[in-house]
Amino acid sequence: MSNFPTGASARRLVSSVQKLERTLATAGLPRFVARLPVCWLSWHYCRMLDQKISRMRKIAGKFDSWGPTIREISPRAQEKLEMLDLDRSMRTDIEFTKTTMMELRDYCVDIGRLFEQLGYQSAGLHRRQTMLMEVLEASCASASRMQEALTQHDEMVLARLRAEADATTAAAAKALV
Repeated sequence: MSNFPTGASARRLVSSVQKLERTLATAGLPRFVARLPVCWLSWHYCRMLDQKISRMRKIAGKFDSWGPTIREISPRAQEKLEMLDLDRSMRTDIEFTKTTMMELRDYCVDIGRLFEQLGYQSAGLHRRQTMLMEVLEASCASASRMQEALTQHDEMVLARLRAEADATTAAAAKALV
């Protein structure tokens, strides 16, 4: 994934673009020409956001299809005691993905601030930022539903294993008496 400038790098980028804009204006170029570096930067981020939106939609689609699949196969898997995630690695991986998506959301907000600092407004950039945030929030919600499905499955399988262990222990105790 391409990195969005945040923190110090965003401040340096804003400073550089403002300096370039001042230099172009001081050189006697019309304001709209001096503003071209900011326009190009906005265009660049729009292209980057388009790519992110496309990738996030694919990820959301995977979460949307995996969650129902887990719920659908869960009863059969319980019978065979399959798909047990004792070490919680699947849920941990999903949580890591959600954290990464929320970081991407924060970067998107930082980009909005960057252009506010530059005094630049772009309807296209704003529309893409809104779209990315909506996709990210939907993806995180879908990922959470998938985590819940995994937890429910594991709890049911563990309850079945406990019941079988209790029955075995009771039978063994009965046999000793």
